[in-house]
Amino acid sequence: FAHADCVAEMAARDDRMTVEGRRLVSRWEVCTNCHQGFTGAMHLEMRRRVWRHFRNAPDDSLRKWGALTTLAGRLELYEEFDVAERLHQQASRSVAADGPIYRQAVLNSQISRAQALNFVARSRDALEILERVQPRLELSSAYDRGGYNKEMSVALANLGRVDEAVPFATNAVELFRRSERPQSFEALHSMYVQARLFAKVGRVEEAKETLNHVLAASTRVFGHEHVLPRKAQYALRQIAELTA
Repeated sequence: FAHADCVAEMAARDDRMTVEGRRLVSRWEVCTNCHQGFTGAMHLEMRRRVWRHFRNAPDDSLRKWGALTTLAGRLELYEEFDVAERLHQQASRSVAADGPIYRQAVLNSQISRAQALNFVARSRDALEILERVQPRLELSSAYDRGGYNKEMSVALANLGRVDEAVPFATNAVELFRRSERPQSFEALHSMYVQARLFAKVGRVEEAKETLNHVLAASTRVFGHEHVLPRKAQYALRQIAELTA
């Protein structure tokens, strides 16, 4: 990871969000040379570097605990569950338990864990986590509530409870639309999830309309080589083949 050392040094020197196209990006997340987001092992390594950079920040820094819980969630994608669990516990123990930073850190941590568990087909565990954090959502932002609803819809769909999943997906789309980041990956991905669920319950025209919107918006924001427009295109082909 020699390259990661260079990238981390540049990000630490100029740690700010910049506008590229129509999205906000961070030097910790996107290569400044090719402007592509980090993926795979490089993404995981940069998550480690972000945490090293912010770990000595004050305990009331949401960026500090966001870095830790994001790293934990990424580790769970690689099924390093024991290490990830220790990091989640560290975040929960270290932040003042009666403050908004604590509540936000715990919520972000749990939604991140549920997302990782859904990804590795442990949706029953994801659902249990999401049901436990539901009472914490009342004072959360629209963006965080959107993330919660999206992961609920994915977990329920993975467990075969598609009819229950659809309202959560619809809520997620609406919450992301009202949030401060309506064109983020999570927001557009929630529409993709909603469209796939629409197709499963026979709402085919709504599914196609939503997928076409996702395809156009994600291509405009992320570029046609990004995974999201490719997934939208594939889903549209599947629907076309099934309805031919």
